Amino acid sequence: MTQSPPLGVPATVGVRIGAFSVDAALVVIAAGAASLLGSPVLGAAVAAEALLGLWILQARRGFGPGALLFGLRTSRAESPLVPGAGRAFVRGSLVLLGGLVLVAGAWVVVASAAFDRSGLRRSWADRAAGTLLVVAPRGRPDQDADGTPGIAEPTVHARPAAGREPLQVSAAAAALPTAPAWDTPLLAVEAAAVVDAPAAAGERAPAATPPARASEEPILTGGVGRAQLLVVFDTGQREQIDLPAAVNFGRAPVATEPGDVLIAVDDPDRLISKTHLRLEHDGETAWVVDTGSTNGSELIDDDGAVHPLQPGARTLLEDGTRVRLSERVFTLSRLIGGPA
Repeated sequence: MTQSPPLGVPATVGVRIGAFSVDAALVVIAAGAASLLGSPVLGAAVAAEALLGLWILQARRGFGPGALLFGLRTSRAESPLVPGAGRAFVRGSLVLLGGLVLVAGAWVVVASAAFDRSGLRRSWADRAAGTLLVVAPRGRPDQDADGTPGIAEPTVHARPAAGREPLQVSAAAAALPTAPAWDTPLLAVEAAAVVDAPAAAGERAPAATPPARASEEPILTGGVGRAQLLVVFDTGQREQIDLPAAVNFGRAPVATEPGDVLIAVDDPDRLISKTHLRLEHDGETAWVVDTGSTNGSELIDDDGAVHPLQPGARTLLEDGTRVRLSERVFTLSRLIGGPA
């Protein structure tokens, strides 16, 4: 049965061979030039450095020069994320081992995608590494370009209803810890402790008011100050925000609307887009929107089930759900209290 890849369509065998040939030619040319201008030892060193560079590009970006030329991208088999160092190493190592067989063995490993009956056209190296080589879709928003990202009117997506078959859980997501004990809301005041004075006999109860928008006054609670939101990342980065709020997360985020809160996420590997994800919280309910990031965003339930976010889709964020931006994960806690 043919499966659907998480991002793009599987690359054809001919395109795979073309992209790999470009990478191999660049390595050979660089090593050959170094050997002629210097020595064979220098040529070997340059070849090793070129291979190291290709490995880093595959791990962090999902493509090398050849794949970029042909519009291809390598992703994980279970989600539209870059392969990472481990998978890229396994994938590249198997191709190099194939090259030890009369050199042409490397091309045989690449062309072995023709024997994959699943319809995903995975080569032997892809199967071992758990990766896919797909044609990257054209016209996606370029989140790494300078300037304010243009976000189309979001489409509200409901979470999967109970009883439906859960999505496949990646090993990385299953291993993620739940929110730690120190993530308990600070200065928390139980809602039950705030007792309103009983209405006088015959007095009509006030009508419920809609939740405040981010542009309105901060939410105040029972004399203990304004409500706040605590954002805690798996790296230990912590941010505290007054509610209601609209927040843009990213490597170097820019505002979508006046008054947006901007949170720069610690990202030494530069896998997070400049403006990666938007969070909207009215004081009671939270919504998230992936703004067309390069490496995607996901919601992770308490049971470890992973739900990839579609770019531009405004999705309800339920209590206890973790949010992953590329390789970074954060949790939310609503704080009641704090300085007035």
